[in-house]
Amino acid sequence: MANSTDAKSVDAKSVDADVLVDAQIAHDNIKRTAGWTDVAYHSVTAMVGAGVLGLPSVFAHLGWAGGCIMLAFSFWVSWYTYKLLAYMHEVPDLDSKEGGGIKRLDRYDQLSCYVLGKNRGKWVLLPFQIAVLLGMAITYTVVGGNSLHAFTTAVNPDIKLRKWVFYIIFGGLELLLSLIPGFTELSIVSLLGALMSVAYCTIAVAMSGTVQPPAGSVNYEPMAVPRGGLERAMGIFNALTTILFAYSGHNVALEIQATLPRTEAHPTTVKPMMKGINITFIITGIAYFAVAIAGFYAFGTGVADNVLMSFAKGPTSWVVAMADMFVVVHVASAYQVYSQPVFLLIEATIRERTTGEHLAVQSVGIRIAHVVFVTLVAIMIPFFGSLMGLVGAIAITPTTFLLPPLLWLLYKRPARWSVDWCTNWFLVVVTAIIGTLGTIGAIYGIAEASKSYHMFA
Repeated sequence: MANSTDAKSVDAKSVDADVLVDAQIAHDNIKRTAGWTDVAYHSVTAMVGAGVLGLPSVFAHLGWAGGCIMLAFSFWVSWYTYKLLAYMHEVPDLDSKEGGGIKRLDRYDQLSCYVLGKNRGKWVLLPFQIAVLLGMAITYTVVGGNSLHAFTTAVNPDIKLRKWVFYIIFGGLELLLSLIPGFTELSIVSLLGALMSVAYCTIAVAMSGTVQPPAGSVNYEPMAVPRGGLERAMGIFNALTTILFAYSGHNVALEIQATLPRTEAHPTTVKPMMKGINITFIITGIAYFAVAIAGFYAFGTGVADNVLMSFAKGPTSWVVAMADMFVVVHVASAYQVYSQPVFLLIEATIRERTTGEHLAVQSVGIRIAHVVFVTLVAIMIPFFGSLMGLVGAIAITPTTFLLPPLLWLLYKRPARWSVDWCTNWFLVVVTAIIGTLGTIGAIYGIAEASKSYHMFA
């Protein structure tokens, strides 16, 4: 899958100082053998979450104009901030005695520490990043368990197992996958996940396209839906953040880029990284717009939170069951993409404090403990969807939309009132406002869900 065989890896003694490979390679045991195709696999798997199936319901709160504008804005903002991270992966090595060396920032926390200082950088980023990475793993356990339950009951309605049993089954699958040592070895899994995400999006679009609503039979006006003022406002707040957070994946961007080699032919990783990023956004953009527009056109404001649920019964129910299994495979892959940075971070900390003779055993123990913890939390919290909305608003906002432009401003220091300066400050302010609105909407959702809360529901 990798494209690294095209050129030989750089020999630090045979090239100029400006293309020296950072010594962090050996220290973190990172295999730099990936290519732009691997970047695309990992990024599509991380970015195209099962939440894409809920985009039509977002249009039910924003309407045609508002939905399309926000979806296009989210597309641009996410691509732009992803690009900023890619361009900050390679920076001047301030610790180089010779001067002129290049340092590779292989983890998001390394970038934050490089720009803000070691202590401040960790405290500014790590709490939010860990919340996102753990939150996504828990969310994917819930989605994977629910989809596995839906598939099983569709195939055999006589099966009466509780949903939490399927969470445990999904967790068992993740236990096996978590033994994959790193992103390089995860390429095949990510490719399968990317294909599955495209597959269930295609099913959603195709099935929506078969619906031919009679003229005037479908309502496309959110204001025509009877809702209270508070309910309407909270729906809009949640819709804004749902669309904005649809393009996630920034929290694993640098870890993915770390697997790219710098070669004699390509002394920088930016070009292959951007190629993979651009392919990723082409795929996700087409999928998101197609699912959102087709689903909303078919059902209008009456569309289900998951558009596939609108087809759950009838002669096409088997297609929905197949799509549910595609979702299971995809989120199982995405779970690992979001968990690998957690493993890398903890293992790097252990490597600094202990000898390497017991590292393999400790690594396996860490991965097992992580999966067990995530599975238990998923089982215990039935309204985690609303809780993840809160995590998304207060954690995804800074790591995905606030920190990249802010770090760029502090690192590059563009001239005041220049296009670069204005663009990045605009993103900081606007996404902070949307994140605040999303926090309000998520808290409201949790308060409503908690009224019917039951442990291990």
